[in-house]
Amino acid sequence: MGVLRSRLLATTACTLVAAVVAAAVVVDLPDSRLFGLDDLPFLVALGSATAVGAVLAFHRPGHPVGWLFLALGGSFALTGLFEAYAHPLAEVTFIAWFVLLAAILHLTPTGQPLWRWVLPATIGVGTAWFVTALVDLQPLRTVAGVLTAVGLVAAGFSLLVRFRRADAVVRRQLLWLAVAVVPLPAFVVVAFYASDDHPVLLSIATSGFIVLIPIAAGLAIAQYHLYDVERILSRAVTYLLVSGILGFTFAAVAFTAGRLAGSRSTSQIPAIAATLAAVALAGPLYRAFQEAVDRRFNRRRYDALAIVRAYIHTPNTQPVEAVLQNALHDPTLHIAYWIPNRAQWVTHTGQPIATSPTPPSPTTPAQAPPPSLVPSPTTTSLAGTLQPTSIVVRRSDRDVARITISPGTDPEIARAAATEALSELENAGLRAAISLQLVEVRESRARIATAQLTERRRIERDLHDGAQQRLLALALNLRAAQLNGTALPAAIDDAIAELQGSVAELRALANGLYPVGDNGLAPAVDELTGRLPLPVATTITDRRFTPAVEATAWFIICEALTNAVKHADATRLAVSVAVDGDSVVVQIEDDGRGGADPTGTGLRGIADRAEAAGGRLTIEDRPGGGTRVTGELPCES
Repeated sequence: MGVLRSRLLATTACTLVAAVVAAAVVVDLPDSRLFGLDDLPFLVALGSATAVGAVLAFHRPGHPVGWLFLALGGSFALTGLFEAYAHPLAEVTFIAWFVLLAAILHLTPTGQPLWRWVLPATIGVGTAWFVTALVDLQPLRTVAGVLTAVGLVAAGFSLLVRFRRADAVVRRQLLWLAVAVVPLPAFVVVAFYASDDHPVLLSIATSGFIVLIPIAAGLAIAQYHLYDVERILSRAVTYLLVSGILGFTFAAVAFTAGRLAGSRSTSQIPAIAATLAAVALAGPLYRAFQEAVDRRFNRRRYDALAIVRAYIHTPNTQPVEAVLQNALHDPTLHIAYWIPNRAQWVTHTGQPIATSPTPPSPTTPAQAPPPSLVPSPTTTSLAGTLQPTSIVVRRSDRDVARITISPGTDPEIARAAATEALSELENAGLRAAISLQLVEVRESRARIATAQLTERRRIERDLHDGAQQRLLALALNLRAAQLNGTALPAAIDDAIAELQGSVAELRALANGLYPVGDNGLAPAVDELTGRLPLPVATTITDRRFTPAVEATAWFIICEALTNAVKHADATRLAVSVAVDGDSVVVQIEDDGRGGADPTGTGLRGIADRAEAAGGRLTIEDRPGGGTRVTGELPCES
């Protein structure tokens, strides 16, 4: 309810200011003097103060500066109205501007004055100045005016003292005011040049500086992009210095070339020479000044980038993660690398890590193409603890790395360091992809070795419990018949039956060792599908391949069909084997419920077989329901 009341009050204040301005316009309309060129700075001050005050009152109603800006805008409007009426108060209402501006400076950006006694004293002497000016009481009027001016200067000085005493957040807020001050020399030069000969240029220069002050104060109080303000300030200072030197260079070269050209005053040579000189100096000057400004005003950023640049120019055995930890003084920093063909994040050793949503691709334009950095904001847990911040580094639309920093690390410096280290991050990502393949190969080999050991034990058990027991029993029966004598013919008949059973068991066991046989893959698959309780549609090429490829294809088909029959609740199955370029594509589909688990023992086993043969296996749900298992094997015929 308090927020609604504050917003209603702010809306009312803006409406009143607009009404006062409208009244002044109506009163002054016959003379058309209100909107003269000389009034442009006044109108800009009125509009910017009122607009910033309204925004702050809406979004930060508890902060007094927003309301003070609204009051300042109202005082500007009243001054205009009194001047339109030619009222005597027009001569003294400007005093309120000094008092309100002093109060704004005292309370920016925290809302609390640095010196509690200075602000009330400034308000007191300002009030005295207003009263003595109203009744023209000299010399008290002059004394009160001087003291009010001293209070305004003290308010400006309090910003410097507050900056030296403040923490990192308040310092960044105050830097927004420094950003507004940086263009002041340029405005002064323009105003001096314009003087009385160029009134339009003079009004624009004056208005430009006036509008920056309330906007910068509003940005400071709103804590807008605090981690970018140092970069903006350093860039602004650099551009100002470089622009000044380039302007002086242009003028000096043009003057010198003009003198050398002599009487050929219409020649374009001086302008061309001056332009070429300025262009030649622009790049080196900007880099030199930017480095000097960063070293002076943003030392942490400068030192961090210096460490990264030294590593880039003289690589060593350190991983880029350790370099960034050292540069940012963040031992908890860690980097994940994006592997596109696996769609997963991995460490520099190739170990998969927990995935997180990939931020949307940025639209930042780039050079060749440049990196984009998309930070996820620092979050707060339920217990109020700040959580690490993740910065995704991209080259164009391609993810390169994800850097996770601790809450105490400056994200802007981390972004700059990541941009500087982009080439090494890409190289580390390539090494991580190779490491991931090695990890997968080692894991696959371990699984294959385990599966082989299990298979050997199964064969041993089948031989022991099957054919071996049959043959042992046959030997004992024949020995008994030999001793008995009379039962020998019947024993021979039983022996023949047992031998036939043993041969069948050994044949089945041999088929498991090499299931395809001499006739090729198609007959082996037909024999396999003929034993299934579901109809199976088969489309299999007649082309022959190496025994290893055919055996791997058969095992993929066998395991996929077995899974579908056991777990998929399918009614129809389909098997196809085709040649696609240099690959054999094996595909098994069912119309079951889908959702097959690729990490299951059976499917993981045939995936290992495919990878061991130089291929790969994919498992996905079919559109409309069911599962599709696709194996791609190298076509080594």
